[in-house]
Amino acid sequence: MACPSPWKDIADTFFECSICLDLFKEPKLLPCLHRFCKQCLEPILEGQVGTFECPLCKDICKIPNNRIDGFKTDFHMKSMLQFIQLQKTIENEEERECVGCEEKLKVTAYCFKCKDFLCEKCYRFHLTNKMVADHRENVLALKDVEGKSLTLEKLASLKEAPRCHTHPEHMAQLCCCTCGNLPVCLTCTYGKHKGHDLQDVANVSKEEREKLQKELKELVKRKENVTRLTDKINKVNAELTSIVADTKRKWKTQYEDRTRKLKNKKEKEKKEFNRFKAVLEERSKKKLKELESEMEEKIRKIREDYDRMIKINTRESKEKEETKRNEMENRVLKIDETMNKLDAVMNERNKTIEEQQQRKLRETQNLSDLCNQWVNKFENMSTIASSVLESHNHWTDAQCIPDIRAASEPLVEDIMKDFTGKESLSDITIDDLPMLCLDKVDISDNVETVLDVDVTKADGFHLNGITSTGSGYIVVSGCLSREHSFTTVINRQGRQIRHDKIDKVKGSSLYPNRHCAALSRDKIASVCESNQVGVYNIHDGSFTQNDITSLLDNIKTMKAKVATCITTDPKRGHIIVGTFIGSLFIFDEELKFIRALKLPEVIKCSRDILYHEGVLLICDIDRKCTCAVAMDTSKKEAELLYELPKPGFGGNIWYPWSICADRAGFVYILWHSTGKRIITQYSQDGQQLLTTKRTKDTAECMTTLMTEEGEKLLVATYHSRKIFSYGLVSISQCSLL
Repeated sequence: MACPSPWKDIADTFFECSICLDLFKEPKLLPCLHRFCKQCLEPILEGQVGTFECPLCKDICKIPNNRIDGFKTDFHMKSMLQFIQLQKTIENEEERECVGCEEKLKVTAYCFKCKDFLCEKCYRFHLTNKMVADHRENVLALKDVEGKSLTLEKLASLKEAPRCHTHPEHMAQLCCCTCGNLPVCLTCTYGKHKGHDLQDVANVSKEEREKLQKELKELVKRKENVTRLTDKINKVNAELTSIVADTKRKWKTQYEDRTRKLKNKKEKEKKEFNRFKAVLEERSKKKLKELESEMEEKIRKIREDYDRMIKINTRESKEKEETKRNEMENRVLKIDETMNKLDAVMNERNKTIEEQQQRKLRETQNLSDLCNQWVNKFENMSTIASSVLESHNHWTDAQCIPDIRAASEPLVEDIMKDFTGKESLSDITIDDLPMLCLDKVDISDNVETVLDVDVTKADGFHLNGITSTGSGYIVVSGCLSREHSFTTVINRQGRQIRHDKIDKVKGSSLYPNRHCAALSRDKIASVCESNQVGVYNIHDGSFTQNDITSLLDNIKTMKAKVATCITTDPKRGHIIVGTFIGSLFIFDEELKFIRALKLPEVIKCSRDILYHEGVLLICDIDRKCTCAVAMDTSKKEAELLYELPKPGFGGNIWYPWSICADRAGFVYILWHSTGKRIITQYSQDGQQLLTTKRTKDTAECMTTLMTEEGEKLLVATYHSRKIFSYGLVSISQCSLL
């Protein structure tokens, strides 16, 4: 980091103004340690009030009361520029007017006291004559510059101490720490600076250097963290590109295979119809020949009967042909519809994959830009600090180091603040893609995995809700005690990511059971049975909620006024809350109340609800059935559409307890009976019961989750803190036809 001479390790651009691209002229230093020529900075400040952006790092800088004159002049930079000018004079072998004899000769020295060049004769005079004895310590032989052996420390020793900022005729003898390390003379100690913290400049220099070196050491550590993060970003981008390419290739192969099978099936149907038609025609011809033979024998007796039989035979043949044709055309039409759906899903899948890739790349690019900004700020500060430390000049230290330290502190805070949240990137997932299979999904016969959920060990714990997010996390919610509910975020292995305890509404006598539903990739909506509805951010734990007791109180009923369940319409950003009082309440993502919707009279008690394909499915535990109602927000009362088939499993009385749907649109309901639990699977419209499975007798709620192995059905238990996972195996229509 150290530089023995001002030109060896410091790039030429360090001495150039980034606006005019020339060497600095009257450089003004900003709080962020970037500097600009005074005349270049003036147009930037024009019209600005209070603050302005640094042209290089975009930091917000406060404008002093006296505007541009209020910014410090960078005397350290002016000193280095002075030395550069000296060197150029030597390298160009210029003839200059000597300050001693006023003759234009080749100069051989420079007097910092006279602030001008000396010829050889006057240089000797300065070294020997007593008249200018006080100049000897300030004379620089230009041969020292030619050898490039002069350091900033030596250069600083040749210069005079600064003048008192109040009495320019006096040399500065002390440093006023109260006034920002200003140089002052003894006269100031009983004048303007009386009572201030006045110290020897050497002591101030030592203290400032120690502070700066400590902070630079800390910044070097932070820079290493940023470098490692940049490497990880590059690795993640490479992995993301590979995953996207591999995913597209797999789905393209599946698409082509299924399309080929459907085309073959279509041709098979046509061939089968043609064979049937040929056989039918052959049989008809044979029958006609038999009738003709009979007709020849009984032509005159059965003419009328014969004509009638021909007509009947022809009509029946045509009817059978038409029936078979209709059956074939219907099957071909269904095949064409399936192929069209496959085309649409394939196009949508590719679009979704590309959108996810672009989103991930934007995230990593933003983080990469932030890292580059940190590194650039650090490099600028490091270069400035290095040149100041290598000068070993007390006054330079006292004047410059506080500014460097002032700029380093917010940089360390920014790096720590942002780096803490981004030091590890989220898993690369492509988990919110639509299912390609549109036809059938089988539930695995046995539990595939069991997650021991690291939630809580509170005695009053019981779990009420479970959902999954588009970012691949599982969220569970429930009750901790009579006064608190909870929301917990876990990963796919069951490890706790976040756990938040939530106070219930003061004065409420209701138990704080909490239910949840996914709202977006990063947010979930939840409702507590003590009548609180909220929105929770799974990444930062931020949580907002509203008390909806007054909304329930407005409903005139003798039933318990309790919010019991929740679902969402992510496309519209709507949150739908179900109750025991025959009404629904709809909110937006900001928890602003939109409207209430009265349910049909036949629905008595909503245990769980699901918004699915524009229809609301309601588990009514009072009537022991699940109903589908239309969600027409233009009407005050929802319309009952149909009831889903009830399970007849084992002759038990079953209560619908929890409901969810997979990505292919199939509906799943968890049913309770005394000591037993079953799961039923329904068609996408909910009107056909497809499968019934036994599950754990302590099962409480369900959701689905996309994993690398495919979609899973998750079943959570009431008390045991376990989640059971069933595989959902897609079966295409090709294999079913």
